[in-house]
Amino acid sequence: MPFGILFASTAALIWATSSLMVKAQAARVDTLSFNAFRVGVGALFFYLLLPFFGGSQLLAQLTPPIMLTLGVSVILGFCIGDSLYFWSMTKIGASRAMPISGIYPVFTWLLAVPLLNERVTVSAVAGTVLVIAALFLLSREKPADADEANDMLLAPSAGIVPREISPRTRYFAIGGAVFAAFVWACSTTLLRLGIQMQAPVTLYDNVQQTVLISAFRLTVAALLLAPVTQWLKGARVWASYRGAALPRQIALALYSTGIGSLFFVLGVALAGAARAALLNSASPLLGVIFSWLFLKEKMTRRVWAGTALAITGVWLVLL
Repeated sequence: MPFGILFASTAALIWATSSLMVKAQAARVDTLSFNAFRVGVGALFFYLLLPFFGGSQLLAQLTPPIMLTLGVSVILGFCIGDSLYFWSMTKIGASRAMPISGIYPVFTWLLAVPLLNERVTVSAVAGTVLVIAALFLLSREKPADADEANDMLLAPSAGIVPREISPRTRYFAIGGAVFAAFVWACSTTLLRLGIQMQAPVTLYDNVQQTVLISAFRLTVAALLLAPVTQWLKGARVWASYRGAALPRQIALALYSTGIGSLFFVLGVALAGAARAALLNSASPLLGVIFSWLFLKEKMTRRVWAGTALAITGVWLVLL
């Protein structure tokens, strides 16, 4: 259990910082293409690790039920959830999208009751009320400033005039962040079910399983996202991944998707889906602080209060 808590907390820190790095890249690369790029790099990272943790012999552990469970998990998490989250972040800013999407442990708890036999407690009910209040506060926050919205344009072309995000777009972005939280919860629950099917014993067994599961999940994500990106955006979208910027993009993909996935899957395996989701919920709070410190995003009392309520509520839900 202590190792699981440590691994899940590390994943939260990695994802909080990498989300801000993705935002910094958003004016130069398309977020859908970067989602495909990062899972491809992450898959390669785990395939390079595979020979050191059992090699091809591990592949025999992937039975059809496990592959189906993990495949659906990754489609929900990486393909749908992450894409929606990145889009939402480009519209309402990291300081809004992170706390709103950070309610996903509440959804995880609701799914874990019937599927993973989690208990319903008074603190969980109280925590749910706090999270709903936090969502209300954050969703009523004023739209992102025009300069922030313009910074988040994807592959902007010359002549684009900075403009404020419309109320309709803002509410769609808020809804996107909430729905991303829900599909992340489904993904985490299915990931835990897939891990339970194999029942690793030792820490080394868990590392082996994590490498195998991550290689499979990221391969599925890459095989789905790359053609979809090509179809929607065209071949020109890949032009951003060349030249002097390519090493930084690869490093960001390795950091966020390779190392981040490694720690998160280990956290789910050793601490359980509920606790891993709880600890990962620290990433929105970290993201808010980092956005304020490093991206100079404007913070209001409403955002701070909503973030504090969300973190407190999630903690109570998963006690």
